[in-house]
Amino acid sequence: MDELKAILKQKIDWQKSDESDYIFNAIISGKLWKLRLNDFPEEPLCTVIWEGGQQDLDDLGEHWTLPKHRGE
Repeated sequence: MDELKAILKQKIDWQKSDESDYIFNAIISGKLWKLRLNDFPEEPLCTVIWEGGQQDLDDLGEHWTLPKHRGE
């Protein structure tokens, strides 16, 4: 969980994933992290998934960026 707290403060440019339009990837400290956008507001805004865990979040990290959605 400390690892997650640290990345919430980092600048992360999430990249598109081949899995879904709503899953993004980033390599952080040599590890693959995934960000899944959920069905908000019925669910938490997003879920961060990493080796060994996952955590729902109601806000994105302050310095995180996502690619523009192809519908925009």
